[in-house]
Amino acid sequence: MNAVTSLRHHAKDPSVPGDLGWWGVLPPLKFSGGRWWLPLSDRALTTLTSAMLDRDAAGSDRMELITSASSVRIGEVAATLRRDPPLLMFALAHWSGGQFVAATDLAQWLIESSCDLFSGGEWLLAAPRITAIDQRRWSRLMSRCWRLQPSEWVDQARDWLEVLGPEVPEDWLRTWPSILWDDPDQDDVPLRGSMLLQSLAERQLQRSAIDGAFSEVLERRNRESAQQLAYGLSHEINNPLANISARAQQLQQGEADPQRAQSLAQIVQQVYRAHEMIAGLMFYANPPEPNPDAVDLNAVVRDAVDDFAEQAEEQEIQIELEPFSGPATVQADRAMVLEAVRVLIRNAVEAVGEAGTVVVTLRPAEFPDPSEPSGRSDPSGHSGPWEIRVADSGPGLDPQAARHAFDPFYSGREAGRGLGLGLCRAYRIAALHDATIELSAGLAGCVARLVLR
Repeated sequence: MNAVTSLRHHAKDPSVPGDLGWWGVLPPLKFSGGRWWLPLSDRALTTLTSAMLDRDAAGSDRMELITSASSVRIGEVAATLRRDPPLLMFALAHWSGGQFVAATDLAQWLIESSCDLFSGGEWLLAAPRITAIDQRRWSRLMSRCWRLQPSEWVDQARDWLEVLGPEVPEDWLRTWPSILWDDPDQDDVPLRGSMLLQSLAERQLQRSAIDGAFSEVLERRNRESAQQLAYGLSHEINNPLANISARAQQLQQGEADPQRAQSLAQIVQQVYRAHEMIAGLMFYANPPEPNPDAVDLNAVVRDAVDDFAEQAEEQEIQIELEPFSGPATVQADRAMVLEAVRVLIRNAVEAVGEAGTVVVTLRPAEFPDPSEPSGRSDPSGHSGPWEIRVADSGPGLDPQAARHAFDPFYSGREAGRGLGLGLCRAYRIAALHDATIELSAGLAGCVARLVLR
């Protein structure tokens, strides 16, 4: 890999075009067991990259490729061959179509063969180390060739090849074809470097969009399959759990040893915990239909906060409630919405652990603009949507964890954030109500938002 590093060296001779610097080496030329390396210039790099992009866009059909490359692209490659001795020698050494070749035919062949010539990376591993002396020799050779006609460059091939290779067999050079310059000799052919960058950027954006769409479809199908699996396993696992719980409770009733009785009680407790987890999976996989009605969100958030008052006091956690000052009503299933809010508060309390703060806020998600004729400056007349916000002072979470916070099958849970099955229930409840729910990093912890319309 050293051959493609530290190669940038512009010739000092003013007769050499300033845009030709050395960026690496071309794939080796092979003949009768020998191997020779030619340098890769700025001009060749830009031209070949453009040609490969055109080929990639056109596909494998040759006629489509020729149409796509067009005479403009072929002309650019031919112009590069006229101005880049190493690339011309590289192409002539590979040509196998006869003793004579037109410049445009050689350019078209180079466009069609570029991906095949450069796709394999093993030649880079075998590339020799390029020294400053090698670069200076290339620069002197470039200066010499620039004073000659392109048709005379083949006579200089031996000197180019022996910079990074053994002595060149004379019979090999005689197999090289003669080139007929049928392209117009233009004084200035732009390299189109800016257009090349734009094309690369557009291609990357297209591929990113395709990858994103594919990932979304794949993730949705995986989630659907996982939901079906979870629903089936839930039924199978609940039966042995019920037997374990029943046997443990039966043994607990007649147990006189306090330690054994405590152990049996822990078994029952853990069975109930596993049952709750499975119930969460079943709800995620196959939730019931909601029964919508008019729901007072102020009352919902108060009830949810009250459910955790005792636990918060034991853990020295301060739960602050900021209800809305006026009526806040939505059409929803009250039990489901209450469960979703309880999940968010429970997640916050568990994340804080002890000696922290949880703030629960109910507020309009979108305040009307008072500058508009129909807008109201008093938010108490707001009719929706509503945002229930739960902020905590516990450990924050990174974007990756936030993205998968509601995925029951994601294994990269952050410490202090639980198994996430409750969050999955909240996610499903939000989906059933055409609501949105999200977790994000806050100033000192995590912020959960449930927006109901």
